Amino acid sequence: MNYKNLILDFDGTLADTKESILQSMKFVADNFHIDNYDEKTIEKLIGLPLKTTFEEAFSIDEKLIPEATLVYREYYNKIVIDTISLFDGVKNTLLDFHNQGINMTVASSKGKEALIKILKKQNVYDIFTFVGGEEDAKNKKPSPDIVNLIMDRYRYHPSECLVVGDTIFDIEMGQRANVDTCGVTYGNNTREKLEKQKPNYIIDHFRSLTQIV
Repeated sequence: MNYKNLILDFDGTLADTKESILQSMKFVADNFHIDNYDEKTIEKLIGLPLKTTFEEAFSIDEKLIPEATLVYREYYNKIVIDTISLFDGVKNTLLDFHNQGINMTVASSKGKEALIKILKKQNVYDIFTFVGGEEDAKNKKPSPDIVNLIMDRYRYHPSECLVVGDTIFDIEMGQRANVDTCGVTYGNNTREKLEKQKPNYIIDHFRSLTQIV
């Protein structure tokens, strides 16, 4: 296949963000005096909007979610630069694709401010034509809204696009937009879990994308 447009998830696909997310969630839990939560539940929800994680992991009252989101973002933006790095092979692969003229975009549930900050620190921000965060789509993953937005804005046909992500939510998002999908096994979901969602491809290293694209 010759894909012209890559739609890339961020957490667990381009960057190792698990530690920073867990640290920030713990900070929120401490602030709201929540001590009966399970870290494994939080890990399972990585990649989904904060609202979903707060509701399912912390059972936070809906009225408190905007405040909890602010507390999380403020802390996360403070620690993000020091706790996050791109996975092995990601940067060189992205640069190779960019040099080949492949359009690259980010579709993430993360806040846009943090996304841009990390991508700039890693010197890859300028190679993306679009960096989509939580604020860019009304309906969040696994809704296809952000994928449809990218295709409409840059006038790509679904057959020209590939969604790459580490969770079943990313794969479902792509499938619901009628776009081919590729799961990565080094992020937050296992190969077994990804296989159940039936993506078109599954890879163990980001660099392997060069054999698909």
